[in-house]
Amino acid sequence: MRSLNELWCQSVERFAGRTAVIYEEQHYTYAELDALLAAFAGHLRQRLGVRPGDRVALLMPNCLHSLVCYWGAIRAGAVALPINIRLKPPELRFILGDGAPVVAVIHGSVWPAAREALADLQPPPALVGVELDAPGVLPVATLLQPGPEAPAALAAPDDVAAILYTSGTTGRPKGAMITHGNVLFNVQATIAGHGFRPDDVHLVVVPLFHVTGLNTLTPTAFYQGATLVVTARTAPSELLPLIARHRVTTFFGVPTTMILLAQTPGIAEHDLTSLRLIAYSGAPMPLRTIERLRGLFPGVRLHNFYGLTETTSVTTVLPDEQALVRPESVGVPPPGLELKVVDAEGNALPPGAVGELLVRGPSITKGYYNRPDATAEAITAGWLHTGDAAFLDAEGYVYLQGRKKELILVAAENVYPVEVENVLTTHPAVAEAAVVGLPHPILGEVVKAVVVLRPGASASEQELKRHCAERLASYKVPQVVEFRASLPRNPSGKVVKRELMAE
Repeated sequence: MRSLNELWCQSVERFAGRTAVIYEEQHYTYAELDALLAAFAGHLRQRLGVRPGDRVALLMPNCLHSLVCYWGAIRAGAVALPINIRLKPPELRFILGDGAPVVAVIHGSVWPAAREALADLQPPPALVGVELDAPGVLPVATLLQPGPEAPAALAAPDDVAAILYTSGTTGRPKGAMITHGNVLFNVQATIAGHGFRPDDVHLVVVPLFHVTGLNTLTPTAFYQGATLVVTARTAPSELLPLIARHRVTTFFGVPTTMILLAQTPGIAEHDLTSLRLIAYSGAPMPLRTIERLRGLFPGVRLHNFYGLTETTSVTTVLPDEQALVRPESVGVPPPGLELKVVDAEGNALPPGAVGELLVRGPSITKGYYNRPDATAEAITAGWLHTGDAAFLDAEGYVYLQGRKKELILVAAENVYPVEVENVLTTHPAVAEAAVVGLPHPILGEVVKAVVVLRPGASASEQELKRHCAERLASYKVPQVVEFRASLPRNPSGKVVKRELMAE
């Protein structure tokens, strides 16, 4: 098997009558989903002129169309460009300008921000709307009608299937090019690490613009002929009935979701006996939450896992039997992936020594789109520099110790301080700003900004929060703004952020 198109075509032949997707109580078999993918791919080629390698942007919440358009674009030979729908117009504008899609599929809920981001974009992409009626926007329904023949495009393992943008430490997003081979390896890593089975029913609550949904759950389920229950709902009170009604067997989420799930009143009223696996990533899980989940779901396996956009998804998995033994670990890599921890000079460190975590193997991104400089900096001799500080124990289990790149994780969403700092310093009253993460019992971390005002200027905490909210995704907006006369600095003049974190 060389490509995702081969994976899908083989699965349709083997599992035509099985349920592939359940969305809003509608069931779609593999054969029915294939007809939608084929129609969309055919219209992309014949009606919209999409050629192999062209980018097709996708701005949608979790829905049937997010799957159809993603896999349909790849079927057409295009490169899928899923974009985080929580981004604000300036953020979207950069990604759309850099990725240069020839088609953009946009959900009505995202249209106000997308329309602003698309203004004056050259060349403008053809626009396709999902639950959207707007001038110049082609309804997606017209592209799902039977049309020209659309045999799946041939693709090699090294061909790019998707570009996923991740924040850069300079504040400039970078598009990680994910190949067909990257995802095919990740499918096998998922089966090995999480024990997925053909009879599984996977609840897809994680966003279908992030790697866990796109590269772990979806292709592995399709490869095995399993079922996906797709939802845009995130509240545990809404998810529990879905689990019970559809006999869901696996539930992936971030620790925030699991913490809220464990605190949901009336959870015992739902029949959740079908669940066999709960997996979480993006941040450590508090030990008390692990114990609470074990009490609620005595037969369920709990897996922590660690991954990056640049590693396609699965990098390490902490299996259930280690959850209480090594609660602070994120596990070990699946077969085929290599890890090492190095010092500042690149020398491998012994167990217990903290350094930067490096990863090598078939799941490593091909590089950053349009960014050969960033690619060369991030990947050396096949080793990806994760930017995460970590150590290995004697058995090879990974323990993350923080982010070398000062990344803040808000409910598993990446926030790079420099991006928020850049926005804060565009306010006329702000002279300097430093951003750090604060621990939060539910979200893992929230953003804290320490601000120095210009002489004679004034600004309130709420004013600066509004300033950020107009320019950044909600999870990037500082929850705390502290005013100071100056920022702590070391002798070389650099801001000492650890002092801000400690206070």
